[in-house]
Amino acid sequence: MIMSDAFVVVPGGIGTLLELSLAWQLLQVSKLYNTPLILVGKMWAELVEWGRRSMLQKGNELASNIDFTIPHCVNTIDECVALIREHRAEWLAAQTVKKSHE
Repeated sequence: MIMSDAFVVVPGGIGTLLELSLAWQLLQVSKLYNTPLILVGKMWAELVEWGRRSMLQKGNELASNIDFTIPHCVNTIDECVALIREHRAEWLAAQTVKKSHE
């Protein structure tokens, strides 16, 4: 997982949910960073909304608002590919800046 440039999750079952949770948690605790977690399809957007409703209840917070900024929910593969291209362009720009400071 550490070598991944992006995580793309499409509709799936319990195993897919488990792997999604692992990637999300590693991004949450910064064991992985700056790696987009892209969830494709309505089922994942509904899961994220459920998490917000259930885990951010005032006075009984089980997560932070920032945790729910980690996944990017999209409806189509085209939107997914666009996010990956955008992230790669940002990464390439950062590499150029990094090299110019060396």
